[in-house]
Amino acid sequence: MNYETIKYEKNNGIATITLNRPEAMNTFTRQMFLDVGSALDDAENDNQVRVIVFKGAGDKAFCAGVDLKFSEANLKTLQDKQDFFRLGNLTTLEKIEGLSKPVIASVNGYALGGGFELMMAMDMVIAADESKIGDQHINVGLFGGGGCLYRLALLVGRQKAKELAFTGRALSGKEAEKIGMINLSVPAAQLESTVDKIATDLATKSPVTLKLSKWIINQSTMVDSKIRLELSIMYGLIDAASEDAEEGLRAFLEKRKPVFKGR
Repeated sequence: MNYETIKYEKNNGIATITLNRPEAMNTFTRQMFLDVGSALDDAENDNQVRVIVFKGAGDKAFCAGVDLKFSEANLKTLQDKQDFFRLGNLTTLEKIEGLSKPVIASVNGYALGGGFELMMAMDMVIAADESKIGDQHINVGLFGGGGCLYRLALLVGRQKAKELAFTGRALSGKEAEKIGMINLSVPAAQLESTVDKIATDLATKSPVTLKLSKWIINQSTMVDSKIRLELSIMYGLIDAASEDAEEGLRAFLEKRKPVFKGR
């Protein structure tokens, strides 16, 4: 199958989805959400696929979030933004969590904003030691509509989640592993082989047991997830209607520090 924004490969029971917009830090557009959703459907329906791995093309970024140039050009109204938030959740984030197969993120470089949200939805995350990981929406006056903050609190606890959300600070892979945000941090030169080893091992496990294990862990810890995701979308839309959000986007595109006014 041919895709515009991703590479999709299957080999020895492992399906690999590579976000393939390295010139734009592998940022998301509407088409990328559609491409990822289609690839996930294929992987789920292929009985030969046991494990799914996500990567970012190039060595600079796993995914640096939503393409803000795309956002400025295409998401003009609140309805546009709502449709885009929901598309991302339905095609990608919720789909990853609902799959019957484990999904592993291989993170090299930046995993920020929407890329951080994508990473938070994965079953396992292996990152390069010097990767940069964080929810940086607040730095440009935005609120992530993909539910990463409630997922983050589940992983690192309420206080640490608040610290990271409020400051917009990015962590290295080593720091993220230390606080339990990710599973493992390794030198960049070892990232691909480490992920391959883990994925190959998981591919030998019982698909039935993997499916049930994933579902019981998600269902027992992500209580009221649908409500929490809906709240994330609503808060994202409230924020998107603010002057601060407009200023943050304008400042980013003009490469200057935003001046927020709290309205």
